[in-house]
Amino acid sequence: MTLLSIQMAVLRRDLMLGWRGLADTVAGLSFFVMIIALVPLAIGPEQAQLTLIAPAMLWIAALLATLPQMERLFARDEAEGGIDHLIMIPAPLALTVLTKAIAAWLLIGLPLTLTAPFLGMMLALPLTGMGMVMVALGMGSFGLLLLGMTASSLVLGARRSGVLIAILVLPLAMPILIFGTASSVAAINGEDASATMRFLLAIVLIYLAVTPWATATSLRHAAE
Repeated sequence: MTLLSIQMAVLRRDLMLGWRGLADTVAGLSFFVMIIALVPLAIGPEQAQLTLIAPAMLWIAALLATLPQMERLFARDEAEGGIDHLIMIPAPLALTVLTKAIAAWLLIGLPLTLTAPFLGMMLALPLTGMGMVMVALGMGSFGLLLLGMTASSLVLGARRSGVLIAILVLPLAMPILIFGTASSVAAINGEDASATMRFLLAIVLIYLAVTPWATATSLRHAAE
């Protein structure tokens, strides 16, 4: 088997497992929607006030909706003895981790990104600039899941792993949250968002370069 066919098999497997556990994905998406839906109820329907806080609320809600799902990124592999199987795959383990991160983004990050424009309308956001918001949210959610992969591999077998994952991820997620929100604010206000988007892209690329290797190392230690 070629390297590409091996990674495609890993991707298909994770997508099939994700489809079987669709309830978890729907729960995360529902949590995202409920957080946004509660904001107008909490602060009132005043359009100016909603528009002011809407970009930050979208990013905070995306982070909060993603965090609980990070715990299960390697949970099924651990339960079924799949960690050893991942290590034995005739391909670089870091590449396999990256493939699993892509599958996780398709199951978790992509639905959040596609839902953002509809939730933005609930928060009185104009449709102008919403495309840039979706691009930023797509990049940011992938970066969050890369961090989640590493954190999930570090807490395999630990009690209260969800709490530990939050402690590990939240500090490193702050740059994504800051520049993602700044990019969204600039895009919605019709300003040039290219500078903050470049910072966001740079942060995600740094995590992309580091986290697959860190996760692979952690998985090897977990399997020993």
